[in-house]
Formats: sequence, structure tokens, C-alpha cells
Amino acid sequence: MRGTAIAILAGLLAGATSPALATGEIVCSAEDVSVDLLVGRLDVLSVLRAVVTIGDDIWTTEPDVFPGTPITVGQAFEADGMLLVDLTDDAVNEVLGRLRAFSATEGDSSATGGVFTFKGEGAFVVDCSERG
Repeated sequence: MRGTAIAILAGLLAGATSPALATGEIVCSAEDVSVDLLVGRLDVLSVLRAVVTIGDDIWTTEPDVFPGTPITVGQAFEADGMLLVDLTDDAVNEVLGRLRAFSATEGDSSATGGVFTFKGEGAFVVDCSERG
């Protein structure tokens, strides 16, 4: 019994020392448009999930979880106050959406905003200050 308790304790301690995943959410939105990105942030930005909503239409990288038209993250980059994300069709044949956002900080306040374009839907000025 004591050996089992020690093994369980050792397993818990090993789990406690493993590195935490640095994930978060970036939401860029305007009236009738939303780009919701689940991201991992380590040395580079990794978009783990993208959901785009324009009016009643939805595009998603996870259609089994978030019903909508399948899309894929073509590329993503974040550095020096810039966030750049390209979304493609599911076969990665064509860029459908482009997010270009920029951040600024002054004192204790900061803001992030930019432009999101989506083929056949239009161009939108978006506020990307919502981050989690």
C-alpha cells in the first residue's frame, strides 16, 4: 500500500513540474464580424483553432466542434506589435481571409486593432483588444 502511495505521489509531482502550455484566445470583432483564434504562444505563434463569423455564416478549422465551412490556417505571425494571419480554403489552394492587426501601448493602456478581409464578404475594421 505504501509503495502505491509513493508511486501516485511521484506521478503527481512529475506532472507538476512539466511545462504549462501557453495558450490563449485572441478575438477580433466588429459589427457582424468576428475572428476568434485559440492560440499557443511559446517562441512562435501557433493558431490552434480559428472560427470566423460574418453575419450568419461561419467558417472554422474544427467543423466537428464548431459547425461551419471548413478552413485552414495558412500562416500566422506575431511580433513587434503585429499580428498577421492568413486563412485558406480546406485544401490550402486559395487564401480566403487575411487578418492584419497592430498593437500600441501608452502607460497602463493598450489597444489592438486592424483590418480583416474575407473573399466575397468584404473588408472590416476590427478591434482585437480582447485577449485571454
